[in-house]
Amino acid sequence: MSYPVASLPPIDAYGQSSLKLENRRFTYKELEIITNNFQHVLGQGGFGKVYDGFLEDGTQVAVKLRSQSSNQGVKEFLSEAQILTRIHHKNLVSMIGYCKDGQYMALVYEYMSEGTLQEQIAGRDRNVKHLTWRQRLRAALDSAHGLEYLHKGCNPPLIHRDVKATNILLNAKLEAKIADFGLCRAFSYDNEAHISTNTLVGTPGYVDPEYQATMQPTTKSDVYSFGVVLLELVTGRQAILYDPKPTNIIQWVRQRLARGNIEDVVDRRMCGEYDVNSVWKVADIALKCTMQVTAQRPTMTDVVAQLQECVELEEGHRTGDGTNGSFYNDSNSDLDLGYTTYVADSQLTEVSQSSTAFEMDHNFGQVSRMGGGPVAR
Repeated sequence: MSYPVASLPPIDAYGQSSLKLENRRFTYKELEIITNNFQHVLGQGGFGKVYDGFLEDGTQVAVKLRSQSSNQGVKEFLSEAQILTRIHHKNLVSMIGYCKDGQYMALVYEYMSEGTLQEQIAGRDRNVKHLTWRQRLRAALDSAHGLEYLHKGCNPPLIHRDVKATNILLNAKLEAKIADFGLCRAFSYDNEAHISTNTLVGTPGYVDPEYQATMQPTTKSDVYSFGVVLLELVTGRQAILYDPKPTNIIQWVRQRLARGNIEDVVDRRMCGEYDVNSVWKVADIALKCTMQVTAQRPTMTDVVAQLQECVELEEGHRTGDGTNGSFYNDSNSDLDLGYTTYVADSQLTEVSQSSTAFEMDHNFGQVSRMGGGPVAR
């Protein structure tokens, strides 16, 4: 898939002077009016709290206000603002405006009414309905398109560096969009598609073990993290499990799939309403994404193509049940899905072998002890 290339302006040594924002600039006083004095909190991360707000024309927005105690400073703020003014894709959260008024810094985003993907998967809120497998597939494909755009559609390309279920948001139509670009970094394909950093960033359970070892994140680091998200969608469980001791979801899934039964890992709240081959294929994609060796992982373009096949499998299943209707209710859907028969049993040997080589116990111990950088966002 080809994209119009989004060019980013250069950043000086301090990440500040080259920023040219094109979106609306708000004063802090305007933000007070928009948020009704910051009355309703939508969420909170390492940057600060996110507030519900309304513009003059009634448009609902989300306002992320930097906390004075935040460990993420001006550099991260300007980096995210700069990136969001230059990238435009339907599966990336859009920035409406920003505020840099004295000590106050904030970003104003489009409002995503259904919250984070993690909230939807966990379903802890009794008012939140559990996502169906069809809806989970859609969220996976949407998110994959967003990441593919960062890797292939931007100039220079971007590595997100903090892909996780809480950084994927859903709108009223349950369309998924990648959010939180404060840790994004540009790289050059001439430099083997990686960048060197001094600080390990990311979230325990999602961090690429090769990035941990080399301090050089790559596009495949995002692929690894996205693989963890796919496992969360399949299992309905979080990236780190406690049953009873802390276990990475990758290890947990590999061990169970080696026994050859997908029902051992599938979220029971889906009540069996899914095509088994479709679920198997997503699990297989996820395990390939989370291979320990970077070179063995697919690209996001590969992941998009494979997820499109999963959608086709699910649609074929639904048609066979006498149901109909497009995976995307939108009649303007531009997906070109090719049908591929998938035999789940063919993956059992691969799963078993990779499980033996994948030392996630050791990796989990390293991840959980990460000290530097904004680990939890």
